[in-house]
Amino acid sequence: MVLRDFSFLVQDVVISAPCGIQMLARQVGKTYPALMREVNPYDRGAKLGADTLLRIMEVSRDVRPLEYMARLMGMRLERAQGKPSGE
Repeated sequence: MVLRDFSFLVQDVVISAPCGIQMLARQVGKTYPALMREVNPYDRGAKLGADTLLRIMEVSRDVRPLEYMARLMGMRLERAQGKPSGE
């Protein structure tokens, strides 16, 4: 169930992006339908690439997927001193 939970988390990051899904899709370099398909946890035919996930986190400034992965690996994230959010 770990991958399923992660898939739902990534979908939530996209859906709740402050800039809106359409703008997020453009800034990530995807069409709205392509992005929504890639983050749909029920669509086993579409895959989300690591580079796209990184771009989603950069644009949305939401690092929950990275935090989730760190926890799964027994690690934690810590913001670097003097670095504002999103850098």
